[in-house]
Amino acid sequence: MTVLNFGSAAGELAVCLRAVGLVDRSELTKLVLEGPSERIAAVLVRVAGSDLAVGGVAQRSTTWWCRADEDRAIAICEPARGKRLRDELRLQARRHGSVAVNDWSRTWTAIELIGRATPNILSALGVYGELRDARRVPPFSAARIGTVEGSWLLESPRRALALVPREHAAIAWRELEEVGRPFAISCVGQQAAARYSLLDPPT
Repeated sequence: MTVLNFGSAAGELAVCLRAVGLVDRSELTKLVLEGPSERIAAVLVRVAGSDLAVGGVAQRSTTWWCRADEDRAIAICEPARGKRLRDELRLQARRHGSVAVNDWSRTWTAIELIGRATPNILSALGVYGELRDARRVPPFSAARIGTVEGSWLLESPRRALALVPREHAAIAWRELEEVGRPFAISCVGQQAAARYSLLDPPT
């Protein structure tokens, strides 16, 4: 169930502005394209407007496109856009052949970090690599959250979205709370996250 707020949307927005908020984004639609690299590229060009290098991302309106590897791409969008995008991708997949489109919305959970201390937590988790340099890592990559395998979409210097298996989401959530404690992390709801997006839209 989506949490609108934990008592005070204004207070939660303040947390994001001065520290970091932890947001449940499990409602997001997550669509996975799998198939030969050249066929996936053709579908991406048709629907997203361009192909992507492995680890690359592109934001088109309310959809994030991520190239996980040569034979897999991921689209992440708001649920209101999800069904239409799924139908469009499946139509293009049939036209280009050998591309499967699967809805992993119930398989994966999305957890978002938003706020000025987001880079501190990502660095502590090892998302930025041994050198802890955000400029040296791709905007979409696999990275562990404690014992949980996951992937990170680096939306902006102050926003990052983790994709983790739904059955391990609670473990990942607790790990993020633990790592984020020195940086004053706090759970925030959808209302604060939406207001923060207006102040600091993903780039």
